[in-house]
Amino acid sequence: MKTIQSDQFDKTHARILVTIIVMLLVLAYAMPVLASSAEVTGGAFHTFAVGVGRGYNISGHAHMTRTADGRTIVSTHATGLAANTVYGVHVHNKACGDANGGGHYQNVVGGTVDPYNEIWPLFTTNAAGVGNGKAVHAYTARPEAQAVVIHDTDGARIACTDLR
Repeated sequence: MKTIQSDQFDKTHARILVTIIVMLLVLAYAMPVLASSAEVTGGAFHTFAVGVGRGYNISGHAHMTRTADGRTIVSTHATGLAANTVYGVHVHNKACGDANGGGHYQNVVGGTVDPYNEIWPLFTTNAAGVGNGKAVHAYTARPEAQAVVIHDTDGARIACTDLR
């Protein structure tokens, strides 16, 4: 036969056990979320004066995600471009207001100029002048990857966004 004292002892143990189970469930949920954290930067495109002079009114955005597993993913979306046109789009090593974005960001500085060492989310616009690009790399871009620049077909810089 149970006594009042042992019944209270069982209730106390049950509360402790329930609290431990809840804490374990919270940790089980939180650990993958914490382990998969990523740094996301991005911004809205603005048209450089050269682009305005060429009749462009570019808008859109770019995002860079530096994943916890060491990858870099850059996605772009731009409107206000010429229809059915291939545009050069590159991550640059300075902010838009600093030398119009500086040079192309390179994973290995002074290395090859190609879409593997640099980050090129290139795109071809559709009939409405809308372009979407994406680049995925197996390395984490360093902090000097500061902007995404859209180049016209002749290489001129026509739009930019800072990655903040």
